[in-house]
Amino acid sequence: MEVADTLPKVVRRNYKEHPDKVSVRNKEFGVWREYTWKEYYEAVKYFSLGLMSMGFDQGDKLSVIGDNEPQWFWAEIAAQAIGGVAVGIYVDCVPEEVKYIVNHSESSFVVAKDQEQVDKILEFKEEAPQLKKIIYWDPKGLWFYDEPLVTSFDQVVDLGKKYEELHPGIFEQRVEEGKGDNLAVLCYTSGTTGLPKGVMETHKALLATAASLIARDPWKETDEFLSCLAPAWIGGQVIDISCGILSGAAVNFPEEPETIADDTRELGPSLILYTSRLWESLSATIRAKMEDTGFLKKLGYSLCLPLGYKRADLELEHRSSNRFWKALFWLADAMILEPLRDKVGLSRTRYSYTGGSMLSPDIFRFLKAIGVNLKQAYGASEVPIVTLQQDGDIKFESSGPPLAYDELRISKDNEILLTGPNICKGYYKNPEATKAKIIDGWFHSADAGYIDDDGHLIFLSRVADLMELAGGEKFSPEYIEGQLKFSPYIRDAIVVGGKGRTYVSCLVQIDYDIVGRWAERNHIVYTSFTDLSQKPQVYDLVEKDMARLNRRLPSAARVKKIVLLDKELDPDEAELTRTRKLRRDFVETKYGGMIAAIYGNKEEFRSETAVKYRDGRVGKLITAVKIATME
Repeated sequence: MEVADTLPKVVRRNYKEHPDKVSVRNKEFGVWREYTWKEYYEAVKYFSLGLMSMGFDQGDKLSVIGDNEPQWFWAEIAAQAIGGVAVGIYVDCVPEEVKYIVNHSESSFVVAKDQEQVDKILEFKEEAPQLKKIIYWDPKGLWFYDEPLVTSFDQVVDLGKKYEELHPGIFEQRVEEGKGDNLAVLCYTSGTTGLPKGVMETHKALLATAASLIARDPWKETDEFLSCLAPAWIGGQVIDISCGILSGAAVNFPEEPETIADDTRELGPSLILYTSRLWESLSATIRAKMEDTGFLKKLGYSLCLPLGYKRADLELEHRSSNRFWKALFWLADAMILEPLRDKVGLSRTRYSYTGGSMLSPDIFRFLKAIGVNLKQAYGASEVPIVTLQQDGDIKFESSGPPLAYDELRISKDNEILLTGPNICKGYYKNPEATKAKIIDGWFHSADAGYIDDDGHLIFLSRVADLMELAGGEKFSPEYIEGQLKFSPYIRDAIVVGGKGRTYVSCLVQIDYDIVGRWAERNHIVYTSFTDLSQKPQVYDLVEKDMARLNRRLPSAARVKKIVLLDKELDPDEAELTRTRKLRRDFVETKYGGMIAAIYGNKEEFRSETAVKYRDGRVGKLITAVKIATME
């Protein structure tokens, strides 16, 4: 077998061995369109040659921004095939963020999905002198653009076919020249502690991670994987792209981000990756629908779900069940739990993965109870996927033992240190940050955790996020926030404490859709998110969930006061990252007045929100936000 030490070489091997097998499947206008490995390889080849004809060369950078579709994968592999580097950009980045990444990475080409993304780049074209071409793959709205920088994906492919006639064999030569240590992608960090940093990932690192994961959870060529998370994220690079290519499994793309739920059910994938946020949202939706269903179904859930929990707990405790319990589990699964999984498209799923941040143990246990084989992993953009839970050795609170080729250890300050063949080369154009984070071959994650007696990694929080109350007691705000998000009524939570404060408080964002439906069922009239959030009945609803959590927490870590935010947290306002991680320092600064009112023993806070009208005028919306004290 040929040595395939780069992603393009693996694609070439798949083409030679299985030219007619489906490689990717994309849903367009309600129909799943299939592409074989032959079509995949040819798209990569001719797009590569088209790039070369326009001046793209070894070491050049190509940025990609758009939804998960085959053209993203083809463009990335095409750039790598001729010695270039791919740069992923999240589709919902605003023009300023896109400009920063394009300029910082020195991208000479940008591949964008549609008119919206092309327009973002055209906004700053004068400030990006290195930019040679903007290439789009969805032509809607772009037919009459008279802009020399802009061209279509198909036009580049046509240029590539003509270029091959003049330079036969050059593509194959460039692919063969590729080495595993060559830079493959720049993955920009979420920027929770400053400007995003470009993490330099090699082909060797991506393929080593993919091989380790597939060794633990064998992927088959017959598997169907649903790709719904951005390849700009390292998880998407490893699982969607690298694992998909290395295993030969078919990668499926939903029609739109809004149709993921329907497309998942229609496809019934055997492999799926969601962020913890998506699993939290799915769990909340399932529980809300359980509440909304008829009497008989609600009775079935109340009878079968406890059996699911018992099965999950037996797995947790590594205990087998006798024939009586096995029969009951089978009956509960056949009657209620399997149809429930089918409704969300997970009835045929062999492996389900969660990433981005640790999942609440309660949510993890709930998903296990309904029969989802969910696995948590731990890693970082700099050292992707170091640990992964394994079948028969699941612990809800852990992220599993290390993968085959990785190592981890815990420092004296409880910081998680990582190393292995998948460690990155460092940060692009930032040697100072590289030296500060990668010391003697070990990446310092800034995450706090410990390794238990069974060799499992237990993640606690960011080291900097461990808070200390005035009395010296330490607690993890992320743990409390994760527990709260198990409530179907809570979308986000921000736990506040430390800095000499004597107790813990919490800012809560309600889930507008679910709380709205609850309000309608209970004949509570409301006009907007702000109005609904400040209803006394909604405060009572959230306080009940908070009280249940408080009973499980140490006395010092119990939440004493809560505020229901009068607006939703928004990535565009820098309150969340693009992967919906909380920017804690920024949020605490932005809501500093509200937090001061909480610890000033006020009963309410007058919140001011800027409102921009269509005619350009700017006004203020003032809301009296209640501060509730837990009993």
